[in-house]
Amino acid sequence: MAKGQDKTLMTLVSVTVLVILAVAFLASISDQTLLNTQKLKVSDESFNLTALSCYADGEVNESSSNCVLTTTYAPTGWKATESDCYLSSVVVTNATGTALTLDTDYTLDSDAGTVTMLNTTDTNATGLGEVALVDYEYCSDNYMPQSWARSVLNTNVGLYVIAILLAVVGIVYLLLGKRDDE
Repeated sequence: MAKGQDKTLMTLVSVTVLVILAVAFLASISDQTLLNTQKLKVSDESFNLTALSCYADGEVNESSSNCVLTTTYAPTGWKATESDCYLSSVVVTNATGTALTLDTDYTLDSDAGTVTMLNTTDTNATGLGEVALVDYEYCSDNYMPQSWARSVLNTNVGLYVIAILLAVVGIVYLLLGKRDDE
């Protein structure tokens, strides 16, 4: 092989390796971007009202602080002051999956991350089955509360892919140009 062909082959191998590495990093970049731009979901966080001593004679004791259920990922620190990071998409169900009614069966304090059980036939020990399940969305510690910042960050993945494609096209163009010169 001629010296020019060796260089061309070496360049082609180098570019191939770099493209493979770039594609491998693409998944990591996408995952990290999602953590920073989308809320995380919790399904069926369980609260046993009997174990919490919320019931009095099988009925919810509304005057008891034990009937205020604090979710695991309740907003704290900076998240407690960002309305975009309050709990969202909250659904409270009984053990059989029947949804309870907001402001009838329970109240929600989304900025504190708490659900307060109310005394109704659906929440008593027989109606609820003693277990309340809570689904909700919350902000991770790295979540960007500013919508414009999330929009900018979400474009990174697309720009990264475009950069990879431009690099490949540029290298192929250079290689074809060298080939024509020979």
